[in-house]
Amino acid sequence: MWGQKLKSTGSGRLSDYILKLEEENKKLRSAVGELSILNELSQAISGSIDSEKIMQTIIGRSIRAISAEQGDISLFSDKQDKSARTLVRSIITSENGSEFHLSQNIFGWMQIHKKPLAINHPEDDQRFKNSKWDPDIRSVLSVPLMVKSRLIGVLTVYNKDDEAGFTDDDKKLLSIIASQSAQVIENASLYEEQQELKKIRRDLELASQIQKKLLPGQQPDIEGYTICGKNLTARTVGGDFFDFIKTADNRWVICLGDVSGKGLPASLLMANTQAILRGQVNYHHDPCLLLTNANRQLYFNTETDKFVTLFLGVLDAKNHHIHYSNAGHEHPYLVRSGGSYERVVTGGIPLGMFPDQEYEEGVIDLWPGDSLVIFSDGITDNQNHSLEPFGEERLMELILENCTCTGNQLLQKIFESSEGYREDGKLFDDMTAVVLTREH
Repeated sequence: MWGQKLKSTGSGRLSDYILKLEEENKKLRSAVGELSILNELSQAISGSIDSEKIMQTIIGRSIRAISAEQGDISLFSDKQDKSARTLVRSIITSENGSEFHLSQNIFGWMQIHKKPLAINHPEDDQRFKNSKWDPDIRSVLSVPLMVKSRLIGVLTVYNKDDEAGFTDDDKKLLSIIASQSAQVIENASLYEEQQELKKIRRDLELASQIQKKLLPGQQPDIEGYTICGKNLTARTVGGDFFDFIKTADNRWVICLGDVSGKGLPASLLMANTQAILRGQVNYHHDPCLLLTNANRQLYFNTETDKFVTLFLGVLDAKNHHIHYSNAGHEHPYLVRSGGSYERVVTGGIPLGMFPDQEYEEGVIDLWPGDSLVIFSDGITDNQNHSLEPFGEERLMELILENCTCTGNQLLQKIFESSEGYREDGKLFDDMTAVVLTREH
């Protein structure tokens, strides 16, 4: 009797031991399987710099590892607001079904909690009772993609092949996959952004070269006159321009313009404005008509917030006068040989603001020693550390002090003084100026 009892007790302990051993073996096999999945995933994505390919690989491996029907990755940007708009979404589905779309409420939840989320009965989950679910979604498992405590995206799988839904083990495995993958995705995305920025920089440099070639390459040879111009852009490309255009009857169209805004958009509008003027000068010599036609074209072909200020003069070097009009531009200085000066003000409002705007014309008679100084607001708007602008008064004093200089010397002094006034050395705006002088 005692032997049978002992035998029975030993058998029970052995049975428990075997069950525990089988359980440990099961856990071990599961751990080995997870390590194998992670190792294969690591090898598959570690050598790639294509973010889309990396994400597709991660999703595909996740679907197989978790036994899900579909998966996706949504990446966010630091610049986006808390509505968690998806910037990148990569999707893989194991069947021919429609693509699922995760609720924005879950994106918001993930941004707040930054931890795994399993939903095995979406319609019954009280946390998202106001969410509208795709009727084909039976279960959802989402895990955060974290890089140094920063949420960069969400990895999600849908519809576990087991009706019971996703388990804690599934949640653990997908979390490990996400943690192993987030930095690789981030690195690939940053690399692609860097390459795109390099491309943009190359394009801007090319645009800058093209823009510089649109400006006069050398000073015109006008008997009895010298004329020179200079342009500096605050960015790689800018919206200021100047031009000297010889007409068929030996007149010279002299213009200096300033497009609203900065950078590439302004440079494109600048090139367009210059092309409009160049296309007209051999047909019209009237500054008012030139501006009226340019204004109409710009109004109907640009956005409402874009406009161009422009001074345009037509020099008759034989008779020594300029017919001019001013479309809302800074009023040039006309400096007489005796040291007096006046402002050239006749014209109208900037180009592109109203379709039927008309412009008035003025006439300047030039005498030996007279100079006309045309400039953009970038010259006068430069500020010192006290935020005091260089201003038109300083510019006027500088011009009068150097009125006996050559045009090139005066132009150089204007730029040196204005640039030097801005103590940090950075241009606030594009700077452009033209100096026309009658020599004899």
